[in-house]
Amino acid sequence: MRVHSSLPYADGICFDDIEGFDIECTNHLAANGTVYITEFKANSRRYGGRIIARSQEQAHETAFVRGLGEEVLGRLVLTGRLD
Repeated sequence: MRVHSSLPYADGICFDDIEGFDIECTNHLAANGTVYITEFKANSRRYGGRIIARSQEQAHETAFVRGLGEEVLGRLVLTGRLD
């Protein structure tokens, strides 16, 4: 599997629905319970992603459709930036 070195793309598939969103927008979505954290393994490394979904079931469906072997770990509660 080819994973981009700096962008969340594997074999041309984006595995982060929130790529490019600012922290405030991401936290707003997270506060509404609509952001799910995922993880998959490729090339002996683990990669994390995010899915915007109305339910955990929908997040599982999205992960399945992406075809990267993502596992939905749970909901994102809050994010930020380390300075």
